[in-house]
Amino acid sequence: MAKKLRFSIVVLAVVSLVLLILSPTATTAAPKGEPIVIGYVGMVLSPGTRPCMDAQKVAVEEINNAGGILGRPVKYVIADNKGDTSLTVEGARRLLVEDKATFISVEGRTEICLAAQENSAAMFKKYPHILVFNGPMGSELTARVMDEYAKYRFCFRDWDAEPAHYAQMNYFWGTTYPQMFNGFKSIAILWEDLAWTNMWRKGIDYLNLPPWEEMLEKKFGVNVVYSKAVKPRGTMYLPILQQIAMKKAQVIFYCSSWFTDTESFAKQWAESAARDIPVNLYGGVAQTADYWRMTGGKCLGIISGFTDGEIFLTDKTIPFIKKMHERKIPTQIHVHLAYADIYFFKEVIEKAGGTDNIDKLIRAMETTETTYSLGRMAYETKPVKPFFHSKVRVDPDNPTKTTYPGVYIQPVAQFQNGGKIVYLGASCKENEKIFEGIGSPKNYVSPAELRKRAK
Repeated sequence: MAKKLRFSIVVLAVVSLVLLILSPTATTAAPKGEPIVIGYVGMVLSPGTRPCMDAQKVAVEEINNAGGILGRPVKYVIADNKGDTSLTVEGARRLLVEDKATFISVEGRTEICLAAQENSAAMFKKYPHILVFNGPMGSELTARVMDEYAKYRFCFRDWDAEPAHYAQMNYFWGTTYPQMFNGFKSIAILWEDLAWTNMWRKGIDYLNLPPWEEMLEKKFGVNVVYSKAVKPRGTMYLPILQQIAMKKAQVIFYCSSWFTDTESFAKQWAESAARDIPVNLYGGVAQTADYWRMTGGKCLGIISGFTDGEIFLTDKTIPFIKKMHERKIPTQIHVHLAYADIYFFKEVIEKAGGTDNIDKLIRAMETTETTYSLGRMAYETKPVKPFFHSKVRVDPDNPTKTTYPGVYIQPVAQFQNGGKIVYLGASCKENEKIFEGIGSPKNYVSPAELRKRAK
């Protein structure tokens, strides 16, 4: 009996030791002390912005479960701006004054970010912090950093400025379109009527970059037969699509973002006289598998950048996508960026040795580099506006021709029968090798043919 008792005690001790070793708390001390506060200002009910917040919450939970940052816990706070500029300013002020935020992200609409930037500049001396614009492209956001560095040095854009997209579209219109659309010589362009498309519509004089319409016509011999700026939401597309059909456009290119009601556009396109004209959406919810459900399958045949697929781009891509899908979080481009920002902040704080010295934090923001699910995350330090303090993507001295390999990898895909995502290749020449075996422009199928297959 005594032997059995001793044996049981030994077994119990061994099992307890194994459980202690396997327990995540065995080697990871719970974070303690004053929390590091990270805030986000955005529209809680937006299908484009809410996933950014949800992804950042996941990252913060992971960091806290792993011991925090330098042993300190991270506190995540959201300020709902309801899509309103004045509420953006009010929310940012609350994050600084009441919540003592050290890092604040703002949803990616240029107009909203500009208001937050001015508010932050006015409050910076008393409430030093880092301000990050999550996904907007308006050049003025970072052009200001070059013009008045002392005033705006704490501002960073986790996406790239408008001029950085010239290289991508040069490749796409000159290489991918001709492969997909045989005899491609005419195009209709719809522009989301917000600040971020202004420079593409008008050109960028100080960088000697032409309007996109002029680039299409002079460089590629493509006739822009229709061009119109449309409201982000509430647009009646049927009359516009009727006019595009009458102009006999061969392709519809829509400069859309996560603010655009591309789901309404797809539904109206599928029932319009233009339904046989292929559509390429630039950005927004079409970058996710949810788009098929949101449109009731009406997006059959539509082409978009697609960042919601479990395909290898970096060693972080598939784990990130799986994690988000488990939590029902769609992964548009800016959701990838929002999640990556939290880990970037972590590395910045560690490099700066804490959060007490804002100049060290700014310097760490300028010099830190990480890898995330869509490539390399780093901020441009060449003193060329508007690239300075924007995410690295192209050579600022040669923005129309050179996209740095691996800094941003965007798969391009088409919604085909049953909501199947079929990849059509890369969005820039420098990343072609990454896409070997993933997709090709040859996989494109016309909308008319896809509808025949659906019958």
